[in-house]
Amino acid sequence: MQSTPRLVLLVSLLLSSVAPHAQDKDDAPSSYTPTPAVSYPGGVQNLRDVTFAQLAGFRPLTLDLYVPPKTGAPKPAIVFIHGGAWRHRTARDGGTLKDFPAVLASIAARGYVVASVNYRFVGEARFPGPVQDVEMAIRWLRLHASEYGVDVGRFVAWGSSAGGEIATVIGAGCGVKELEPPGPNPGAAASPAPAAGSAAAKKSGPSPSTCVQGVIDWYGIIDLESNPADLGKTDVPGIHAHEDAYLGCDVSKCPPGLARSASPLAYIDSKDPPFLIQHGTADVTVSPKQSQRLYDALRAAGVPAELVLYPNVAHGFAKVPGGGPDEAVNKQALTKVQEFLQHYFPSGRKP
Repeated sequence: MQSTPRLVLLVSLLLSSVAPHAQDKDDAPSSYTPTPAVSYPGGVQNLRDVTFAQLAGFRPLTLDLYVPPKTGAPKPAIVFIHGGAWRHRTARDGGTLKDFPAVLASIAARGYVVASVNYRFVGEARFPGPVQDVEMAIRWLRLHASEYGVDVGRFVAWGSSAGGEIATVIGAGCGVKELEPPGPNPGAAASPAPAAGSAAAKKSGPSPSTCVQGVIDWYGIIDLESNPADLGKTDVPGIHAHEDAYLGCDVSKCPPGLARSASPLAYIDSKDPPFLIQHGTADVTVSPKQSQRLYDALRAAGVPAELVLYPNVAHGFAKVPGGGPDEAVNKQALTKVQEFLQHYFPSGRKP
């Protein structure tokens, strides 16, 4: 994907105003003590709290890895990005999905290397900080590809809610220099368990790509400016509170173009990878119109995209009424994910 010179200049000028700031202890998790590996069916090993970067003044950036047996051809990598309004939740939180680590392990057992990423919150970093954090995780996985059997040319970004914004920006923003983190990753730990101290951790040279070849978006916010209007809540006090914190300014008063630069709509073109978009029609947190807008923009650019809307389903694929998990919809949504992966990223062979 390539952006226009005008857009690149605009983003470059604006992002200087949104540098990371001091950590808010109320927003940061209290502990990042590594835990022993957990075994799952199919020979999947879950390596937890793996440090992929250590930024000066911040907590370690970690991810959980779900690694199937290292046999056959290199496997596609799936990078999951959790939601939580850019301010809470962890890599083991899948919203209404029960035992989310087991869900990710079941996907890994089908022949994928899965990484679920922890990124900095709004109390620690403003946009594009969280985007860059996930891109550093992608870079780290490519650096360690031989150790975990990863196919460096087949990466999928999968995000829910706020994580959907991050995933879609990464997917559409490939090649936008101002969105990318500096390289190499600072303070990245050597891999745990058998991969510790390997040569890959010591390689020098150009940093690997942070681009992905597919995107899965679950009810992500796509346009930070228009979501309140899409919900019919423009007169609700504080309706932009999460977006304000993410951008570091009142959305309505931010520098021109800043909110737009945090939207995949600013970067979409015909070179973008395929997208799978899923959303509940009764979502009153992120309007389903957001997903429709993303889908329409992708199709207008000639990008393969599928939009799946679930009637009478709320944010997080929750039941209406009640708000509890809608197990049937969760199952359908995961089935669509598996179909998307099998179609574009079949494990064990090139598509």
